[in-house]
Amino acid sequence: MRRWLVVAIALPLVAAAALALAPVRTGDLKEHPRPAAGYGEALARIDSLRAGEGAEVDARCRVLLLTHGARAARAVVFLHGLSNCPQQFRRLGELCFARGDNVLIVRLPGHGLADRMTGSLARITAADLAAFADAMVDVGAGLGDRLVVVGLSAGGVAAGWAAQTRTEVDRAVLIAPVFGLDVVPRPLTAALTNLWLATPNQFIWWDPVRREKLPGPTYCYPRFATRGLAEVMRLGFAVEARARRSPPAARSIVLVTNPRDRAVSRPVIAALARRWRRLAPRAIETYEFPAAFDLGHDLVDPEQPFQHVDRAYPVLLEIIAGGGD
Repeated sequence: MRRWLVVAIALPLVAAAALALAPVRTGDLKEHPRPAAGYGEALARIDSLRAGEGAEVDARCRVLLLTHGARAARAVVFLHGLSNCPQQFRRLGELCFARGDNVLIVRLPGHGLADRMTGSLARITAADLAAFADAMVDVGAGLGDRLVVVGLSAGGVAAGWAAQTRTEVDRAVLIAPVFGLDVVPRPLTAALTNLWLATPNQFIWWDPVRREKLPGPTYCYPRFATRGLAEVMRLGFAVEARARRSPPAARSIVLVTNPRDRAVSRPVIAALARRWRRLAPRAIETYEFPAAFDLGHDLVDPEQPFQHVDRAYPVLLEIIAGGGD
């Protein structure tokens, strides 16, 4: 009896240690570039994306293309955050369009469904997100002479993958990318990612008290999936692993943080910036919003009750433009 008790106690401890010490698996993630040959081919691919959006997709969350009718000097592709949808970036995208940019705002896998209690976030994978980022770079390459990829949170990680792997990206803007969580010490990020990947998915409410009555955008999901978030962070580990071996493919990268952000780990973001700078010192910029701006994690969506887009947008527009038009 004593022997079995020792085994019963030891096995979970050994399993926990294995998860803590093992690197996050990333070797299966590869880029597959197929850039659009021109503006017409880019439009055809966008039509294919739209054709795949059935009645289950919220009308506010469908692919949004703002085009001047021809290839522009600059194209901007926006990748929204975890549990949100393209509507998050609509207002900022319209401001970019007004400056002359062609703008594409796309829906991440598993997002934007009319059923806000969907389980789709538990089924997304790092491979899905990498392939999605690839496909959006492919399309964006046909929309403008210069391509800027802008991502927030989970979209920021996808933008980071594009920045690391795709030479078609002129500038990547990573806003609060979720390479790690604020509540998790940096050394434990891999352990948590491995744990969530190895255990059954759990759905966690963004607000455990108000749950599905969470105030804010009515197109956002009120909960996230541990498995889906782990897959987002697994893609982040793939970016980090690539950054150890080779410089980023993008010509410039800006990592944007916010001291009042209680969602993502700023030390993990800073570590990636340092790693990129070692191999591409002139390509990497960082920007941190002033604490006085009082911004939250989602500093983009005007429907968020805590937003201050009047403070955030002018800065983001300047960063997207690369310091000027």
